[in-house]
Amino acid sequence: MTAKITDDAVAELPLHRGRAELLEEIMSTPVIDDRPQSVRSEHSRRRTTWVVPAAAAAVVAALALGTAWWATSDPASSGHGSSGLASQPIGRDGEYVVLSAPGWVVTSTDADEHRGEMTYEKGSRSLELMWGPADSYEEYVEDRRHIVDPPADGKPIQILGKSAQLWAYGPQDHTAIREVEDGAWIEVRADGMREAGYLALLDDLELVDEAGFEAILPDSFVTSAERPAAVAEILDGIAAVAQPLLPPGVERSSITSEQNDDYQLGAEVAGAVACAWLDDYADARRTGDDRRAQRAAGIFTTVRDWPVLNQMNDRGGYTEVVWDYADKVLVGEVPDGYSSGLGCATR
Repeated sequence: MTAKITDDAVAELPLHRGRAELLEEIMSTPVIDDRPQSVRSEHSRRRTTWVVPAAAAAVVAALALGTAWWATSDPASSGHGSSGLASQPIGRDGEYVVLSAPGWVVTSTDADEHRGEMTYEKGSRSLELMWGPADSYEEYVEDRRHIVDPPADGKPIQILGKSAQLWAYGPQDHTAIREVEDGAWIEVRADGMREAGYLALLDDLELVDEAGFEAILPDSFVTSAERPAAVAEILDGIAAVAQPLLPPGVERSSITSEQNDDYQLGAEVAGAVACAWLDDYADARRTGDDRRAQRAAGIFTTVRDWPVLNQMNDRGGYTEVVWDYADKVLVGEVPDGYSSGLGCATR
């Protein structure tokens, strides 16, 4: 039976920049305003507050695990090449911005070389660090100027010694964008505290090196030292049920991840394997190579046995998306929009 993406499943779909759970709100939350949506993983427990407009299921499927980011319509989504940004919030001289306040715990991270975000929580309160390349700074500032009516610049403040602008979505919901430094801007949004508490929390941001950043991560996250073994374990698990692991011309060594969040790491690695076979299947169908198409289709009979997808299945909707694409292959279809749906073109 072909797996269907239900409203409940859609509400769980992870996006990064598009791979965490932007779609949690797309299908399940009424439109409140046009504020941007944050990334979510299994570690995150609070309700998502970055509301986006409701969307049709077809649009959801196209966005799922693709390249969407926080904004309702990402003002920086077009025309930007690789920025060389680090996969964590970068500060001066390659240092990372972290929150050192007592009791605040990292609950999710998600990034690539272009943009990313990291979430902290303490009880019902949350703080999100978000960053992007210099060439998108003006567009994001303009987007945030429309938080108020009529649009206006934010209140001038300082974040880590650099000028920033502060806006309030509500009495206990504030965001500020710090001006560009070392090719990147940083946005800090906090929910569950009034302005005085928000400003006090900004004083607890500090710059650390990579070791300092990884030291604050809970044990469930993956450090840079642990990452190669984690990727190898995921690939070994897939290879145990899917042979060959990858189509000809795709090397196992090409599959990597820079994620610290284990859910996002699993999505990137499993997605890379799925993308390779979907590309191979689509090309075989396009060239009329039936034998090659049958080989690729055979791999998709195994996806429900991929250990990483089963481990992720109760933590978000990524698994259901891959399984849905596999079901389409098994009835002879090239899944429409799979490349953007799985972020294949960005790998």
